[in-house]
Amino acid sequence: MDKLKLSGVIIATACAAAPASAGGLWANEFGDFSGGRASAGAAAGVDDAATLFHNPASGTRLKGNQLFTSVGAFLPRTKFDVEYTNPVLGVDNGGSAGVNAPGGSFACVHDLNSDRWSAGLYLGALTGAGLDYNADWTGRYQATRVDMLLATLAPTLGYRLTDRLSVGLSLQFWYSELTQKLKVLTPLPAQPDGRAKLDGDDTGVAYTLGAMYELSDRTRFGLMYQSTLEPSYSGNIEVQPPDLQVSSNTELTLAQYARFAMHHDLDEHWSVDMTLGWDNWSELDNLLISSEAGNAGLPTDWHDTYHYAWGAQYRPSANWSFTGGVAYDTNPVDKKYRVPELPLDRQLRYALGAQYQMIKNLTVGGYINYADLGKARVATRFFGGDYQENGVLQLMMNANWTF
Repeated sequence: MDKLKLSGVIIATACAAAPASAGGLWANEFGDFSGGRASAGAAAGVDDAATLFHNPASGTRLKGNQLFTSVGAFLPRTKFDVEYTNPVLGVDNGGSAGVNAPGGSFACVHDLNSDRWSAGLYLGALTGAGLDYNADWTGRYQATRVDMLLATLAPTLGYRLTDRLSVGLSLQFWYSELTQKLKVLTPLPAQPDGRAKLDGDDTGVAYTLGAMYELSDRTRFGLMYQSTLEPSYSGNIEVQPPDLQVSSNTELTLAQYARFAMHHDLDEHWSVDMTLGWDNWSELDNLLISSEAGNAGLPTDWHDTYHYAWGAQYRPSANWSFTGGVAYDTNPVDKKYRVPELPLDRQLRYALGAQYQMIKNLTVGGYINYADLGKARVATRFFGGDYQENGVLQLMMNANWTF
């Protein structure tokens, strides 16, 4: 009986885990000044060490040694509106489910005292998710709590092939962890719901490739490729009551993607930026959870997505710079496959930022970035609705030191 119950929980957890652990779309902002224009043009190179996040080839533009750091917060607002349900599930909308989280990143670049080579290192999160619904909400048998993080430490190397063309590589030593909690429906009406928890973590190595072409002192182009990541979360599935535990392995795919970017200085005061991107989310075609109590597979039916970003920068003086931009990502999943563990739809980002050069070798800045995650309509057999609120406010401060 215990094994049968665990087998059922494995199936339920598979249905719940896929999009949450996939983390949705990749992060495009990493706390640097380009985040103030929704990272438009960032793969064509930015003027501080954080350029390595966006394109490992772009470090060749920087002279000397540079050290970058950022710190900030992600403030989500996520609230579901129940449109239909059944008596067992009830009408609780889950409350305000977004989980506030800190953010930050680090990068350094060294020109190796060479006109051709540059080396660097960056540390930051590539994707993540956090949701905390009311314990008795309508979708409690899919998830009540989700936490997922994928962070990387990546050494980089760039080489200038010609005066105009540079190439680069980064090796990403990544760590990812996943925790998901949900309720389990008991067979007897008088019994309270059981509780299930899946957790696990994994490490691995991925890479990025980059190229940058400087057409002139005013115009440059960049191309960056991120390899596929395939975490396999080895951990446990726990069920209470009764107190059951079984080792588990959750396998999924985080899609490869590419970014093409352009930066152009109109004059000494104004610059414009653009990014086009492709994310191969159709790779996420199935989620597999395996354990000694049984296996479960779930088709996810995600689509490839496309990324567009436009931005501008204004420099009224030698010390001050201001920037703004907007980005759009297409919807990766139809409503019949979308689940409330990650209410992902098309995404619109609006950003504003400022930067100030305090002294010759030190700049400080910050930005505000709001992501509108769409209505994210959910239409399951047993309940459905959309999100009255579904967005994330990102507030970041940063500093870059040249030495």
